[in-house]
Amino acid sequence: MRRLAHGLEQAGFEPLPIGYPSRTHSIAELIDHLRPRLAALGTGRVHFVGHSLGGILLRALLAEPVPFTIGRFVMVAPPNRGAYVVTRLGRYPLLHRFFGRPAVELFRDAPWLAGWPVPACEIGIIAGSRGFHPLAPVSWANALLNPHAHDGTVELDSTHLAGMRDHIVIAANHTYICDHPDTLRLTLAFLTSGSFADRLA
Repeated sequence: MRRLAHGLEQAGFEPLPIGYPSRTHSIAELIDHLRPRLAALGTGRVHFVGHSLGGILLRALLAEPVPFTIGRFVMVAPPNRGAYVVTRLGRYPLLHRFFGRPAVELFRDAPWLAGWPVPACEIGIIAGSRGFHPLAPVSWANALLNPHAHDGTVELDSTHLAGMRDHIVIAANHTYICDHPDTLRLTLAFLTSGSFADRLA
C-alpha cells in the first residue's frame, strides 16, 4: 500500500496505514485486533481504503458503531463472496503458507461472509482482470483451476457488494493492483466525488 498511500498524501490526504498480523490470526481475531486501532482515530470524518482481506476486515468494522463519521470507502480487489482458489485448495498447507490462517475461512460463498452487514457509507470497488502474473504464485493455481474471470486470486463477480455506489474493473493483478496508476487515480476520484466516472477516459 506504500505507493498508494504516497499518492494520496501528495493529493492532500493524510494516510494512516494500519497493519495487521494476517498470517497468524483468524478473521475474528483480526477484527478484534483492529477494533481499538479504529477507535483511536477519534472524531471527525474519515475515509477508508482497503485491499483484499483488509477491505473485508474494514467492511465488518465499519458496520459497527464508531466514534467518527465514516466518509467514503474504497475496496480494492475485495473477496466479498470469498475466493474459488480457497475453496479448491484451502485444505492444503501450501495455500496457508501464502495466505495464512484466514485462507481457510475465505472460501467461495461462505455463509458467514454473505451474512455480514454492509457499512452505511458510499462504497466504491476497484477490481482487477489480469488473471495471471508470473511472480504471484497463486496466479499459477488459478490459471489451472479457476474457470471464472479473476484477478489471479479473486473472481470479478466476488468483488461486488450489495449497496455499493460504484464498481470498476482495471487490467491489474490482485497482488500488485495497489501499485497500478489507475488504482490511485480511481481512489482519488471516488474519495473526492463518490464516483469513478470518466477517470479512465
